Amino acid sequence: MGYIMNEKEGKDKIGNHDIEAFLNLPAFLTIVSSSVEVFRKETIGYLVGIKAEDKFIVEYAIPYQTAESSYVHATIDEDRVARVNEILSNVSQALEFIGDFHSHTMFGDSRATVIPSNTDLFSTVPGELNLICAVNVKKRSVNWHENKRGILTGTIGEYRIEIGGYYVDKPMVGKKYQRVIVKCPAVTGIRKE
Repeated sequence: MGYIMNEKEGKDKIGNHDIEAFLNLPAFLTIVSSSVEVFRKETIGYLVGIKAEDKFIVEYAIPYQTAESSYVHATIDEDRVARVNEILSNVSQALEFIGDFHSHTMFGDSRATVIPSNTDLFSTVPGELNLICAVNVKKRSVNWHENKRGILTGTIGEYRIEIGGYYVDKPMVGKKYQRVIVKCPAVTGIRKE
């Protein structure tokens, strides 16, 4: 089952279906490396792949090179987004723009999470996949796995990484979103359910 979240209630409500995002290795590597590269600042980029009814296959993640960022936000120029979308529509064959990713980073002793902020939700485009890569200093090493909440988790070097996703089906008031289950068999291995 999927989860419908309401930040005011702070509780999960069961939705009527799961939404899954499968990251191919190139997409995973780009999300993690671009997030770690600017650690203590946020990164932002777009996702290219295939969208099915309840599933996204993320072939590529491409960071915006000109994003302005700090430890609490990353913004991009909409004209530059339009240029990228035009290029994708002309050369991507069966692939399409399917959403975006950004990072959350720890600030002082406050650990980063994959929970979307109010600003994240306000700027979310309904129907698109949204991935958050939370980067924290690791306390211990952890093998890559998908946890019970559908978050891809593991450690690389001195960092603990979590990649979570969310989806908004339509514009709505109340900050509701559906959690997306994130999988990357290339790093976790293929497991029978």
